Amino acid sequence: MILIKKAFNQYVPARLQQPLRRLFIEPLKEVGRIILKDIWLPIYRIEQSGLTAILIGHQACDPYLINLLYAEYLKPIRIGTVPIWSLSRVMRRWQEKADVIIFRNRRFRPRGAFARRMLIMPYYVAQSIDLPPPDADLLAFFYNSTTRRDLKRIRDAEFKYEITQDPAQLDFFYHQMLRPFIQDRHRDAADILPWDAFRLAYEKMELLLLHKAGQPVAGNLNLQTNDCYTLHVLGVLNADKELLKAGTIAACYWFSIVEAHRRGCATVSMQCARPFLKDGVLAYKKKWRGRIVADHRERELWILPCGNRPPMHRFLEENPFICEQDDRLVSLIFLGSHTVLNDKELSSYLRDCHFQGDRLSTYVVLLNGEWAARTETIETILRELPQPSHILDLSNDSLAELPELISNWQDLRHGSPSEFPELAYSRS
Repeated sequence: MILIKKAFNQYVPARLQQPLRRLFIEPLKEVGRIILKDIWLPIYRIEQSGLTAILIGHQACDPYLINLLYAEYLKPIRIGTVPIWSLSRVMRRWQEKADVIIFRNRRFRPRGAFARRMLIMPYYVAQSIDLPPPDADLLAFFYNSTTRRDLKRIRDAEFKYEITQDPAQLDFFYHQMLRPFIQDRHRDAADILPWDAFRLAYEKMELLLLHKAGQPVAGNLNLQTNDCYTLHVLGVLNADKELLKAGTIAACYWFSIVEAHRRGCATVSMQCARPFLKDGVLAYKKKWRGRIVADHRERELWILPCGNRPPMHRFLEENPFICEQDDRLVSLIFLGSHTVLNDKELSSYLRDCHFQGDRLSTYVVLLNGEWAARTETIETILRELPQPSHILDLSNDSLAELPELISNWQDLRHGSPSEFPELAYSRS
């Protein structure tokens, strides 16, 4: 490198050196920096409350997930780097010391044996609603025990809506509705596009603007593509608590459905949500007959459960989630010593955590002998659910076995159940 630099200075005329540096050398240096950054991945560690998490990759430190793990937004400590070719070796070393390893990187995914031992969690999942024919009674189609209260609030508030593409209204929506709403909801984890980038991304969409007593109070940016009406981003004026109580969010969803039906659309695609079954956004959309579908716009999280210590059990029991294994979506509900429910409460809990979706199965994972002894009761509850539901008994095994057991379900469908005794119960 020194000889090249010396030859460049010696043989290239001085008047050409600076232009050549700008045209060739500086861009090559930048490409080299980018390549090195992609190849060498950062390693972070969080250790608190008896739970040790190792996070690997440039996008691994996800505030939402960290908050779920530790009930606060902790800052991970950077402890080193790893080249992509040594990823398996580093994971092998850390799995003996950590409760969970989390990998997320835009350009690379784990490969080989370790990849097969990991759970793949989509960063987001979407929900899709099938609409009735244009001549059907839309209100009757959506009116049920879970939507009744929301629809009553919308009627009592006398909300109205308009569809607009006025740039001034988009500016008002962004600064007075969207930014305050996201900041209020996500606090330190809020990730908001700057105005110029937001305008470029959304200026061609339609703004559904919600009015109350003649004043704009909330809005939703929507886009129709063929016969699908997609809801994108939502905001409430100044994140006003009284407006939220009045049902502005429900009204934005409902009037978007109304508008899609008026246009003869076949489906409504709801905004994406995090894949945790207790996530408020995900659970709320369920009431509007939403079906879970995969969303691959963001790079997924790869999760390696490393052991059976109580703090990790607690996290899993408190945060059931959706993962994607072998191109199928899988809901994982964990029952262990931190979950105390009688039979009636258990039935209600499993129903609350149960979602319908394309190629979606539900797995109830038993983490101790007490829950394994109640397998028959769980079977009875699962038989009444419309989606395929299964029980995995891990009371005598490690969480590290979970990804392989889920993958084996595909084999089980083509073989004898006796070949897989660790699958305590299966139904499709």
